[in-house]
Order: sequence, then structure tokens, then C-alpha cells
Amino acid sequence: MPAPDQAVLGFAPAALDVRALARRVGPPALFAGALVATLLLAGGRVHALTDALRRGLGAGAGAGLLGAAFECASLVGYIGLLSLVAGSASPRVRVRQSAQITLAGTAATRVLPTAGAGGMALTLWTLRRAGLRPLAAARTMLVFLVLLYSVFLVSIAGSGAVLALGLVRSRGPAELSAIPFVAAVLGIVLCVAVACRHRAEGQPRVTDNGEPAGRGRRGRMAAGARLFGEAARDASRLARGGDPRLAGAVAYWAFDAAVLWAMLHAFGSAPVLPVVVLAYFVGQVANTVPFPGSVSGGIAAVLIAFGVAPELALASVLAYRAVSVWLPTPVAIAAVPALRATVARWSREDGAEPLQTGSETTVSSRDDAQADTPPTRSEICLKPAASSRLAAIAAR
Repeated sequence: MPAPDQAVLGFAPAALDVRALARRVGPPALFAGALVATLLLAGGRVHALTDALRRGLGAGAGAGLLGAAFECASLVGYIGLLSLVAGSASPRVRVRQSAQITLAGTAATRVLPTAGAGGMALTLWTLRRAGLRPLAAARTMLVFLVLLYSVFLVSIAGSGAVLALGLVRSRGPAELSAIPFVAAVLGIVLCVAVACRHRAEGQPRVTDNGEPAGRGRRGRMAAGARLFGEAARDASRLARGGDPRLAGAVAYWAFDAAVLWAMLHAFGSAPVLPVVVLAYFVGQVANTVPFPGSVSGGIAAVLIAFGVAPELALASVLAYRAVSVWLPTPVAIAAVPALRATVARWSREDGAEPLQTGSETTVSSRDDAQADTPPTRSEICLKPAASSRLAAIAAR
């Protein structure tokens, strides 16, 4: 009788990881359930959704060209602001390198769209390869974000105040505009308070192991708040400098929102401008939700709440997302090899060791190989606690 195969005897079915399965299947199931519930609550008007899809995909050539021009202007503004901030920290990052970082970051954001985490991770990696130390790279990234998102908060506060006070006529409830206004004002006050609180403090104290001084979470939060305060003051100094590239922060948001305005005009009549602005920026807040279609759903929901017809809102938002998200994608993907070539050139200029010699790889060459490789999708996982994350980056 032949002996049983040892491989067969050693085989055991893998244990079912219920939590991993729930994490993988849960978000799509919730999204599908929310979509079905929306259709049921809307009285089963499936034909309205299908009509919106057809109209959104069939936007005219004129509207598409106008939207493409607005989107290009938005990217130019982003590139200009990044060249100002990153160029102030490293002379290697000029307009060309900023364009490569912006476009490659756009491609990374398509992989991990949650709050632009993919683009931020790639930008941090590039700044490190440009010669900045971890703390300096994190601080430079924060300066850029403070300048960019100050316009974001001010726009929400301004449009919300105009609608809540009734300065323009709209068919939406005042509470819907007052809540974003209050949230934006609180965000601005909190950022200013953090920046002012740590104005007189010096560099964060660290232990012998490079960890922030203090015990546990409190020490990490203090280090993160201090780092944010320093970045806010750096951003304030850049703003007082009056460089024309500072207008890129306004251009990035304004021209991207203009794409939505153009699509609303292409399919019907756009509401008053404060409604478009509020719907656009509140929809961008939904980008923090890791569900497909969260931005589109947020923008469309606000437009419908302010009296825009559902067919017009859905069609315009779908056309806007097609232009702003997928139009730059081919160019963004093509920019990734160019950015890798730029980083490789920086490594050669720094006299980096060869990545591999024969069949052996030294510790330093392994580090270089890992640093020369852009972060993968599994590595781009930024936790929501911003202060803890930045403190950990600064500690390394």
C-alpha cells in the first residue's frame, strides 16, 4: 500500500478571518445598501438616475472643453503654490519638479482617494529624496496644506454666512448653511489658537531614543501641535511676502469649482454662486469618507437641498467628476516615470551607493532601494489622528 503523501497530510484549510472579510466586504455592501435605500425613499424613480447618467456622459463638446480649461488652470495654481513652498525648503524643487510631484500625486490619489492621502504620501517621499530631513519634510508639507486649506475654510465660512444671513435668495434651509459656517469658523479659530500658543516655544524636546519628550499620547500630541504651530507661522511669513504664486491656493479651488459651475450651466440653469461654492466645498469634506462616490453624493445632496432639480444636479456632478478626476489621469500616470527619473538623478548627485552588488545587498543599499521606491498602496495608510501621525514622522 503506497504511503500517503506528506504534503496532503500536512494540508489544513486556512482559518477564516471574519474581521478581514468584514473590512473588505463591508464598505461596498454599505454603499450598495445606501444606494438602494435612496432609490426606495425617492419613490423608486430609477428613471431619474438613469437619465442623469445618460445626460452626464453626454455633455457637449463646448462644456467639456471649458471644463478642461478650468481644470488645467486649477492644476497650474497647485503647481505654482507647491513650487513656492517646496522651493523655499529645497532649491531642487522648482516649477518642473513641482509639476511632476503634482501630477504623480494625482495618480497616487486615484489609488487612495481618501482625503488625498496618496498624493500627500508621495509628496512627503519626494521631499525626503530631495534632501529634507523627516521633520523638515513634514513641516514643509504642513506649510503647503495650511496655505491651501485656509482658502478652503474661508470659502466655506463666507458662502455659509451669505446664505445663512439671507444676503442672496435661495430655496435651501438656513440651518444647512449655518452649520458649515460655524464648523469652518471653529476650524479657523482652532488653527490660529494652536499657532499662537506655541509661538514662544522652541524646538520639541526629545529623548535619547528620538521620541518626543513627555509620556505617551500627551507627549506625541504636544509635539504634533508644536509642529503645526511652526508650520502655521511659516505659512504666515510666506503670505506676508506677497509672492504671486500664493494666488495658486485660490486658483486651485476656484477653477476646480468653476468646472462644476460650467457643467450646471451646460445642463440647465446654475443656482446662485454661494450655493455652488457651498455645495462644492461641503462635497469635498465628504472625500474623507472611504466610500466610492462620497464626493459626488455630497455635492449633489447639497445642490438638491437648495432647490436644484435632482436630474440637473446628478448629471452636472457626474460630468464635473468625469472632467476633474479622470481627465488629468493619463497625464498624471505619464508623470510617474519622470518623477522617478528626477529622484534617481538626485540620488546620483548625492553620491548614493549602488542599490545592489552581485548577490549581496548592504544595509545602506537596502535603505536606498526602499527610499527610491514610491510608497505602495499598502504603505499609504495614514491614520486619522493628524497630530499623532505628524509627531511620529518628526520623531523618525
